[in-house]
Amino acid sequence: MSLATVMVCDDCAHEVSLSTLVNLCPRCGGLLEVQYDLQAAPAGLAQRARERRGEGMWRWRELLPLPDDATPVSLGEGDTPLLATPDLGRRLGLERLLLKNDGLMPTGSFKDRGFALAVSFAQHLGATSGFTYSSGNAGASFAAYCRRAGIDATVFVEDAANETKVAAITLYGAEVLRLEYDTSAQIFETLDELAREGYYSFVNFVNPIRHEAMKVYAYEICEQLDWEVPDVMVHPVGTGGGIWGAWKGFNELRELGLIDRVPRMVGVQAAVCAPLVDAFDNGRDHTIPTGDAGATMAQSIAGDTMIHDGRRVLRAIRDSGGRAVGVTEDEIAEGMLLAGLGAVAAEPSAAVSVAALLRGREEGWLEPDDTVVSVITATALKQPGALQAVAPRPSGVVAATAQAWKDTIRRETAHS
Repeated sequence: MSLATVMVCDDCAHEVSLSTLVNLCPRCGGLLEVQYDLQAAPAGLAQRARERRGEGMWRWRELLPLPDDATPVSLGEGDTPLLATPDLGRRLGLERLLLKNDGLMPTGSFKDRGFALAVSFAQHLGATSGFTYSSGNAGASFAAYCRRAGIDATVFVEDAANETKVAAITLYGAEVLRLEYDTSAQIFETLDELAREGYYSFVNFVNPIRHEAMKVYAYEICEQLDWEVPDVMVHPVGTGGGIWGAWKGFNELRELGLIDRVPRMVGVQAAVCAPLVDAFDNGRDHTIPTGDAGATMAQSIAGDTMIHDGRRVLRAIRDSGGRAVGVTEDEIAEGMLLAGLGAVAAEPSAAVSVAALLRGREEGWLEPDDTVVSVITATALKQPGALQAVAPRPSGVVAATAQAWKDTIRRETAHS
C-alpha cells in the first residue's frame, strides 16, 4: 500500500532504510526526509480515499511511510472540520475565510496527527520506550499514543508548560520531568547528542516520521474544497513540522495531478520570540537565537531558536511565495476573540493564525478574494487561564424567575 521508499539526508543525500529506527542521518547528523515513488500511485487514489472516510487520517495510507503489514495506533485522528466563516470573513475583509479546526483532535491538538504515525511506525519496528520534549500539547499527545501502543513514554516539559497541560501528560501515564535550560538551543544540542548515541526521540524533524502525517492537512483541505486549492494557508510555527508537512503534501498532490498549483504558506510566530520572522525579514536561510520565549502567552510556539535552524520551514515559505509573520500579544488576544466569532475556541498559539489575518489585510499581502485557510492547532481549553483573561465577562446576575428571564430574553426567541 505505501509508496514510501527510503529516507534521504537533507545535507549529504545518504539513504537510510525505512526498516530502521533512526533519528538523524548516521553519516553526517543531518535531517532525514521520507521519499515516495509517486509514479507508482494507483489510479483512483483520491476516490478510494474518499470511500474510506471512516478511517480518518489512515485513508491516505498509500502516502504515509507505515509498512503495509503494520497496524496503525489510532485514537480517531484526522478529518477535522474545515469551517466556512462568512461573518468573520466580512469583519476581516476576506470573502472566503475557512478555519481548519484541529482543536477537535483526540487530545485537543494537531500533534495527534504526527504522533499517531510516529508511534505506529516505532511500535511496528519493535520500540518499547521513547521520549520527547514539549511545551505541553506534544507531550499529552505522545503520552496518549504511547499508552495506546504499550510504549513507555518519558516527556521532558519546558518550564513554561502550564499545569493543565502537564496534568494531561501525567494522566496518560507518562513519566514527566521539567527542564532547566538557558535557551532553546541548549535543548536542540542535547537532542542531537542523544540521537548520535542511539537514543530514539520523537521530537519533530529529529524524528523523520512525525511530520509526514502533517501532509494529510493538504489532502483533507483540498478534498474538502472539492479539489480547489486555497490561495493561502496560515499556520502557527514552533518547530514548524505542521507547515513543512502541509507544504510537502500540497506538492505531492500537484505531482499526482490532483491539483495544478500550490498555496502561499504563511508561518506565524509571537513577535517577542520570532526567530523565523527575523530570518525571513533579513534574507537568511537559517534562524539564529532571537527574542524571549518567556514573554508570550503563546506557550506552544514559544522558542528563541528552531530545530536545525529552521532551514526547512524557511525553504517552504520562500518556495511558495509566502511569508513569516510576527504578531504582538495584543494581536494574539484579538485573534482568540476573532476565532470565537468563527465559533472556534483557540488557545493563544493557535490564535496567532487568525491574528495574522489582520496584519495581512493591513499590509496588503492578503487580497479580499483570496481563499484563505487558517489552521487552528489546539483548543483554548488547553490554556484555561488565557481563555479566562481574554474572554468577555458575563453580563451580570439575574433572578431565576420567569419574569426576570423574560425581561432579558429577546422576544423573537420565545415560542408563539
